[in-house]
Amino acid sequence: MSYLKVFCATMTVLVLFSGLSLIAEEDKQPHDLDMKQKLEFSKLILDGLVTEDFDKIYKGATSLNELGKRKWLEHESSEYRTQNQVFWFTAGTLAIAAEKKNIDGAALA
Repeated sequence: MSYLKVFCATMTVLVLFSGLSLIAEEDKQPHDLDMKQKLEFSKLILDGLVTEDFDKIYKGATSLNELGKRKWLEHESSEYRTQNQVFWFTAGTLAIAAEKKNIDGAALA
């Protein structure tokens, strides 16, 4: 895998995780379990991108998406929901690229 693909894969995971961090800041109470799950799912995605393991990418992206949907129900602020929609779109795009076994699309999601 080229350095550009690894860089793009790393940036994808960082964007996903930073979006999750912004979402988590909305609720000032610590949610250690949720944050640990987000980290594990993000690691799964990054590992899948680096090793071109589409099952890992898909599992990590869909798991993050489901977690985001659960969190949607817990928050009513428009700012939170806007960030969550961006997050859903990114995770969904990543999952679709994994289903199509498109490593370039997944890395750029």
